[in-house]
Amino acid sequence: MVFSIAVAAAVALASPAPSATPSPLPEIAHVVTSDRSSETLHNSVRTTYVVTSADIARNGYRTIADAIATVPGVQMESYGAIGASANYGIRGSSESQVLVLINGAPAPGSFADSVELGVLSTAGVERIEIVEGGGSTLYGTGAIGGIVNIITSAAPPAPSAILRYGTFDDRELQLDAAGFSLERIVANNSYALPASTGNPATHGNSDYEATTARYGIARTAGAIQVAFQGSLESDDLGAAGLFPYYSTTSREHDVNEDGTLSFTYKRAQSSASLTAFGTAQQVTFDCNLASDANCFQTAQSLSTETRNGVSLRDVVTGTGERTIYGADLSRGIVQTNDGNGDAVASNALAQSAAYVQQMWTGERNEFYVGLRGERDGSLGGEFSPSVGARFDLSQGLALKLNAANAFRAPNASELYYPGYGSVAQGLGLLQPERAQVGDVTLEDARFLGGASIAWFDNFTRDLIVPTCVAYCNPSTAPPNTYPDYAPQNVDLAHMSGLTFDARTRPVRGVSATLNVTDLYLAQDLVTQSRLPDDAVFTVNLGLQYAGGPRALLSAAGIAERAVGQRTTATTPIDPTEPAFYQPVAYSDLTAYASLRVAPHALLTLRGYNLGNERYAEVSGYPMPGRTFALELRTP
Repeated sequence: MVFSIAVAAAVALASPAPSATPSPLPEIAHVVTSDRSSETLHNSVRTTYVVTSADIARNGYRTIADAIATVPGVQMESYGAIGASANYGIRGSSESQVLVLINGAPAPGSFADSVELGVLSTAGVERIEIVEGGGSTLYGTGAIGGIVNIITSAAPPAPSAILRYGTFDDRELQLDAAGFSLERIVANNSYALPASTGNPATHGNSDYEATTARYGIARTAGAIQVAFQGSLESDDLGAAGLFPYYSTTSREHDVNEDGTLSFTYKRAQSSASLTAFGTAQQVTFDCNLASDANCFQTAQSLSTETRNGVSLRDVVTGTGERTIYGADLSRGIVQTNDGNGDAVASNALAQSAAYVQQMWTGERNEFYVGLRGERDGSLGGEFSPSVGARFDLSQGLALKLNAANAFRAPNASELYYPGYGSVAQGLGLLQPERAQVGDVTLEDARFLGGASIAWFDNFTRDLIVPTCVAYCNPSTAPPNTYPDYAPQNVDLAHMSGLTFDARTRPVRGVSATLNVTDLYLAQDLVTQSRLPDDAVFTVNLGLQYAGGPRALLSAAGIAERAVGQRTTATTPIDPTEPAFYQPVAYSDLTAYASLRVAPHALLTLRGYNLGNERYAEVSGYPMPGRTFALELRTP
């Protein structure tokens, strides 16, 4: 808390007092996700945050989960060290309600709800744009909570390299040159666990190795621009599972592929584009039934997804107005063999949609209205309208308002997964989730180095939740039998909250950041209980120093992430679980210092969880204790 008080004081004091006629900071950021067209961050009506490649390099973010964890409104919960799965959401939503894009196209695993931000690498990433609130008008299903768009570089970067070694034998090599980015990570992740009845001494069988390759190129011929961006990611890891169901032999292997090819034709008052994309994902899981008491399948499981699509879009700009319209078409196949002798599930899914958004821009305001019509194969169709406005109240001070209907079609896992999906359980076809979302934001570029406060609201009907259908009471279930769950439309949910975000202007290279999310309402309206894994408060504090181009201390920073209690329950869900099973409030302190050891080389020491809190971010094993890494980066 000492650091919290210090940073709060820095936020208040580090910026000089404004003059009588202050000037807003220059607008330097352009975004493409909030309105599916390029605009300045200030003019974006929808709440949008950007994590740049400079942010990634400075803070040492290695996965997308790391990079967006401190964005206001984002909840991020990891299962452990590098390579572990991560649960995520925006403004209280679940990860299935957040649409993840790579270069504007759905990420591998979108049909099956198996997009894993905890292993998606930041190698070759130019920036990440996070749009909060319903985005179904422009993007369709799955955008109830918001959108995460991972934008990779389409221009050849300057040649560079990263070499890293850290605790748990964590090794990394990354090379960038001529449009290519290649990364290799290997870690054993074998860390000691707190003493507890039935607990193994260390968290074993959690080793991780991953390889990521990305390539991007863009060319212009007259008024036509052609760009290609592609990625290949492969990882292999031990999947020990949650205590007390610890497995010593479970292994998981994932392969993710994605590629986009876009053609853009620019004229004086319009920009038309055609984008074709393809993605593929393969996930295998295996364990040794003969030697592992917690192996729960008889053979290797295999899940695959392939998806191809095309998007047409035109942006027409006139005096005081702009029209965006287009169509999205995609088809895919999801196949699942669960390794338990059930029939292989093979299902085709499709999406076809058309949308239009009209914007009117005045000297000090902007209004938009949009509508999307989408059909998701046999699941039926949805209409998703939206409206919004921005009012420039004074120089640097703006008010933004948004309201929309958003939806999510059931994913392939909820519909067809052997032994789990609704069809397999004889529960009938699931209905899409439907939500009404809105927000009000007041932002001031003159206050400190920029500040905003926002209120958001989300009311979701037909919420799809896993519901126990057999062996629900462990005390009366047959031996070695786990509860049997199936997805059902059973819930209504209402979420409301506030976010505050502020930063200071640099003073002698020192700046501070503070953001707070208060999710004061996250209510299951059927059971009248708080939704699980939704923290009431999340606070991120940071203090950074940036030296000159020749300074020995090139950069340094310290940050604290404090997360309030996620649930009102005071006892473990399962009475056989240890005390740390239930998520509790915690704080996580990180720091780094970068020394210039050569004109184009930085040596950085990074420390994580410096408070050594052994909190359980997700039910099961707690996070690793205090860890360190040494990183050499050129240039």
